[in-house]
Amino acid sequence: MMRRLALLAASARGAAPVVRAPPASPLQPFMVRGRQILVKRDDRYALPGALSGVAGNKARKLYALADRGFGNAKALASLGGHQSNAFPCIAALCQAQNLPFYFVCKPVPRWLRSNPAGNYARALALGAELVPLKAADYRRCITDDVWRKEFLADVAGLEPVAWVPQGAASRDAEPGVQMLAAELGADLAPYPGCRVVVPAGTGTTALFLARHMREYDVEVCAAPCATGAAELQRQMVVLDAASGNVGVFPTVLEPSPYRFGAPDARVLATWRELAAAGLHVDLVYAPAAFHALFATCDDRPQCYVHSGGNAGVATQLNRYRQAGLVGAGEGE
Repeated sequence: MMRRLALLAASARGAAPVVRAPPASPLQPFMVRGRQILVKRDDRYALPGALSGVAGNKARKLYALADRGFGNAKALASLGGHQSNAFPCIAALCQAQNLPFYFVCKPVPRWLRSNPAGNYARALALGAELVPLKAADYRRCITDDVWRKEFLADVAGLEPVAWVPQGAASRDAEPGVQMLAAELGADLAPYPGCRVVVPAGTGTTALFLARHMREYDVEVCAAPCATGAAELQRQMVVLDAASGNVGVFPTVLEPSPYRFGAPDARVLATWRELAAAGLHVDLVYAPAAFHALFATCDDRPQCYVHSGGNAGVATQLNRYRQAGLVGAGEGE
């Protein structure tokens, strides 16, 4: 098993690894709502050594970049929300490689500037520099590659500036997810016909997992957490076209009724239910994904890919307190 993972990592580069592949994350059963759910514990997965801050799902998606490096780039930039899970992970990668890191975002709320917390605080502590933009320029940074390149060179005062798309959603994520597929293939051999549910923001992990699990007796499903089903499918089609036009996609489940990231009593109830079962998850993606999992559950073995993100729970709980949904001591 580990030999196969090492070969997969090496074949992705055609050279011996610079970053050692971490040990496989464990598969652990939990009893939730009276049935067994197999959980792939990628919340326990992290890159080694100085890159230990690159953890969870982002360790999979950033593995190839950590291993390959950024060539002649003088700095690196990315884009996303202030509490994005990718934000501190990319910052940790840049710190380890001694590269300045610029993070394009929307204007930072005054309360967060005054009291940095969560992923935002962790990324700043790792040396990230914020580039707040108004909505129109933020969108342009996503859609206009030429404008973005010139803009970031001006911000950094040097070039070239390497670019990591929002959430590390690019073909560079494929080698790390391919390793996840190999692990799951071995993990789930005793569970023929298993359904694998992946919480999906951009759908990057779900897309590449489906691509590399074709040889196994499993169905990979993407649970939309940040968008609707149609938008998630569109994003995966775009990424598929940018990474070989393989044309293999996960099954997209119906999204939950929750508004992404907003305090919601139903989200909190699911989070508490999972915690009572011994499964500690984030307060954004996992409850939405479990809603989709149980809404479509059948008699097959069910596997959930735990993508991490638990470091953001304290910040989310503060929002729930402000909304009057959580007592003063919970989560402390």
